[in-house]
This record gives sequence, structure tokens and C-alpha cells, in this order.
Amino acid sequence: MSMNSLLIKGGYGEHGRSCFLFPFGSDRYAMLDCGIMDTDPSPYPQVEPELLAKTEYLFLSHCHKDHSGAFGHFRRQGFGGFLVTTAPTLKFAGIDYEKTILLRDPGEEIREPVSLKDGLALTYGRSGHCAGGIWMHLTGPMGSILYSGDYQRRALAYQTDVIAGRRADLAILDCAHAEHEENGDLLRARMTARVGEILGEGRRLIMPLPKYGRGLEIVCMLRRALPAARIAVDDTFRRLTGETLAWERWIRPEAAGQLRQFLAGAPECRENWEKAQILLLGDTHLEKEENRRLVREQVKAGAKVLVTGRVKRGSCTESLLEEGAAFAMPYPHHQSHGDLREMMEENEFRTVMAFHSGRKEIFYSV
Repeated sequence: MSMNSLLIKGGYGEHGRSCFLFPFGSDRYAMLDCGIMDTDPSPYPQVEPELLAKTEYLFLSHCHKDHSGAFGHFRRQGFGGFLVTTAPTLKFAGIDYEKTILLRDPGEEIREPVSLKDGLALTYGRSGHCAGGIWMHLTGPMGSILYSGDYQRRALAYQTDVIAGRRADLAILDCAHAEHEENGDLLRARMTARVGEILGEGRRLIMPLPKYGRGLEIVCMLRRALPAARIAVDDTFRRLTGETLAWERWIRPEAAGQLRQFLAGAPECRENWEKAQILLLGDTHLEKEENRRLVREQVKAGAKVLVTGRVKRGSCTESLLEEGAAFAMPYPHHQSHGDLREMMEENEFRTVMAFHSGRKEIFYSV
């Protein structure tokens, strides 16, 4: 498997719209993810209907829209092959598709590859990004390809089956934090130090967070680094966290207990939260009117807003950043450049393409 065989439809040189295809068998293709770029007027990967009709398998790494959001669009454009993914991904992405090959929850007992058509075989493991999130190692007539999906080996809340000791002709690896050489632990330490400074000034901190992902990680980070901090959550964050914790095989046991204890004691953001120092809102772009109103009121009272992920064009979070009422510190829920180099050292990859980054980087072994 070489770079010349890979069809890049999104995700390389951009954060989002992840979509890659490779040929196998006789005039057949397999697709890795089908994301959208919801900050772009043309959000979908440009995959021709003729190519979709030849796509036998679509491997979905996880539920986030930048990896799964084009599925309905591709179905309307002619995709009729098999969808290969996990049960949490199917549920959280809201996909109902009869030609689904449902992968078992990873664990120690899963050692044999999943056999598919024409000699294609899949090995997979948990990626540490969200419940249901996996990396994939595919072998077959085309050679071998490893796709990390969104990956973080040092996750606090989610289980990670570390990618190490693997060989592949081509590796497509997460490097969303390409601007950083530090690993996830060091980036978290920098974030908690800044949060501590704000709380030390007597100011309240508001953190808008996405569905099914880094919200759980951030709670674990705060409880470990700032155990005395008083935190309140909104109904959405509480509900989504409870849904995620139901998938026990994807959560670190020590984190599951900590998160359940936290939810039991955290007050609701709009009830009995006057003494809370940190507010967690399950609305990453502040798209709900009630949340925009709450945030504006709190900012007027001196609160700061911490944006920990992507900023949607035209969103309230973008406006807050422009006004200086918010500041951005991406949470290390992906790999940094240092993490990428560490993975390359621990595996044997002939060619590595870094994706999910504004940079365009390809590395070749010598």
C-alpha cells in the first residue's frame, strides 16, 4: 500500500472532513471515515457517485461529525456497501443502517483479526478519544494500512489500546495538535495552571464542551489537578456524561468511579450554583439561546470563557474570542507533534501521513 494508491477526499491539511479511500480486490474500494467540515459552506468530502458505488466497506472510527457526518449524504449519493463500526459509534452518530458489521467491544480477549471479503482483514483497538472510538489496522491484497482515527494514548477518562509494535506500509496518523511538541500530560498541566490562575483571581470560568468526547476528560483533569474547585454542570452535560458512562468497556475503571461521584455532587448550572467557580455547559459552540444569555450575563460579571476545541465560524464562541471575553487553549484530546514522533518510533511504518492538521506532512522511512 503506497501513498499513490490512497485517495484523499478530506482531512489532510485541514482539521475535519476526514475521508480516505484505498483500492482492494477487483475494482473495489474501502473508505476510512466520512466526516464533514461544519465550518465550511461546502462541508462534504467530494466523492464521486461512481466511486461510492464501488465502495465495498466504510470503516467508521468514531461518532464525531468530522468523521461520520457525511454518512447520510453518501447514502443519498449511492453508497450501498457495508458499514463497519462499533455499537457506541452507531448510537451516538444516530445512524440506522441495515448493512452494518458491528464490531465487538475491544478488550484483551480480542486477538484475531476480523476477516472480510477478498482477503481484507481488520485488527482494531480503543483510541482513547471517546466511547466507541477505535484505531484500525487493515491488511489485504493492497498491503497494510494503519489508521489511528482520533487518538490519545494518555487519555484520563477513556481506555486506550496503545498502538505499538505494529508494521504497516502506510500509516494515517492523528496530529491535530501539530503546533505542540509536548505530550498530552504537559499540555494538560499548562491548562490547569491557567485555570488555577483565573480562579485565584476570584473570577468564574465557563467551559462550553461538545457531545461525547473531551468533556469527561476535562472533568477528570480538573478533579485531579484542582480537587477543591467547585464545579457546576448543565442538564445537557449531565445527561451526555451519564449516557457515555453506560459503555463501561470504553471508560477507565478509576475514571468511571470518579465521574459518577462527581455527577452525584455537582449542582445544576441554573439551580444552587451561586458558589460554583467553574460552569460546564454541554454546548460547544454556544448554539442554545439560554446558554448564550447565561454566558453573556456571567461575562458582564467578570467571568472568563475557556474554549478547548475548534471554533465554528460565526458562532458565539468566535465572538467572545474576538471581544477578549474568552481565550483558547485546545485540550490534548488528539496527538501533538511530539506524540506523533513517539508513535513513529514505537512502530514500523514505511510511510506516515499526518492528518487532522493544517500542516501537510508526510514522512518516509529510510
